[in-house]
Amino acid sequence: MELIITEYRARRRWGSHPQVDEYAERFHRDIDKLKRVLAHVEKDLEPEGMSLNQEATGTTSFITPLEMGGDFGSYELLEEIARGGMGVVFRARQKGLNRIVAIKMILSGQLATEHDIERFHTEAAAAAHLQHPNIVSIHEVGSVDGQYFFSMEYVAGFSLDVVINMKPPTVIQAARWTKTLAEAIHYAHQQGILHRDLKPSNIMIDEQQNPRITDFGLAKRIQADNKLTSTGQIMGTPSYMSPEQADPTKQTIGPSSDIYSLGSILYELLTGKPPFAGSSPLKTINLMMETEPVSPRVLNPQVNRNLETICLKCLEKQPARRYRSALVLAEELERFIQHEPILARPANTMEKFWRWCCRKPLVATLSGVAILLTLLLAIAGPLAAWRQQALRQTADLASNTAINNARKAREQAVQAQAARQLASQNLQL
Repeated sequence: MELIITEYRARRRWGSHPQVDEYAERFHRDIDKLKRVLAHVEKDLEPEGMSLNQEATGTTSFITPLEMGGDFGSYELLEEIARGGMGVVFRARQKGLNRIVAIKMILSGQLATEHDIERFHTEAAAAAHLQHPNIVSIHEVGSVDGQYFFSMEYVAGFSLDVVINMKPPTVIQAARWTKTLAEAIHYAHQQGILHRDLKPSNIMIDEQQNPRITDFGLAKRIQADNKLTSTGQIMGTPSYMSPEQADPTKQTIGPSSDIYSLGSILYELLTGKPPFAGSSPLKTINLMMETEPVSPRVLNPQVNRNLETICLKCLEKQPARRYRSALVLAEELERFIQHEPILARPANTMEKFWRWCCRKPLVATLSGVAILLTLLLAIAGPLAAWRQQALRQTADLASNTAINNARKAREQAVQAQAARQLASQNLQL
């Protein structure tokens, strides 16, 4: 197949117009497969102004080894099973051991940049150090004809996001899966690995209904102080990343970031949707940074209050308010599963109000001033009315006193006049 591609490119650059039928007959190849492969070649020729394909986009395409026949070193590629922004995954057969594996390779193929290759090796190195029943294990890391790849354990099943869409799990199943994931992540943390991209699409549910963590493409090694230094870039998936992971000003990110992501996964298992989902990644991040998630029990009344408390504790904005380790989270979930009292307590109204004030200090200050003015008016109004009434009562009392005094003075004057007249009459007698 490589010979066909090389010759086709050369003939096209020389101005010839080779036909797919010709190559199918000469090399005894399937004509439909050849058409797909050579269509990719036409896209590669578009920047040179030589493409015959009027619908070519002008972007360089990755011709997968599967499209080139299926042979890839010591592996036989059987089918493509997943494709993301960076990599493509195939179900394959390892010829020497005759076992089914999954092979992941860089989507950009031989045109991969140094950054792509570095990130790819980071994922392989991180996962290769982890041997846990709930983490997909790595078998081999290498390259074939400049195409970097690693082979890993093949998990027959569906990704968790597909499972949620097909048939949402029960509340108790959601708790069990999250507990298992927390135990696996605690093991990764003990090995010095922070995942940083935990989400339903990176979790496989195998045929035994066990969750398996995969895709360590954003994994980082944790430093001695149990944290890693941030690069200033926002890395991760907005609906599942922690607030500190979404804030480029944060200097360090620790295991509590993965605990937040576990809380987001549990939230989606319980409600069918992530805790925050905006119309764009930026709007999702703003929602996550500035608002509280809707109570899971509002979206799903079947959710137990204790499980809701566990979920929301994982989703605390401040890392210190979350569970101090993934193991502590797993133990808390086990208490819930065994119908034992949990240790976490739901936030009361005052705590929620204080956190809101901390997130929005300016709005809280202005609101406080407005409330204070309202209270002052509410208090000052009645006081002023009472004062006016007291003054009126005092004035009325003084007026009445003056009137009474005047009446008494008049009475006394009349009595004095009568006494003088009586005295005058007595003198005359």
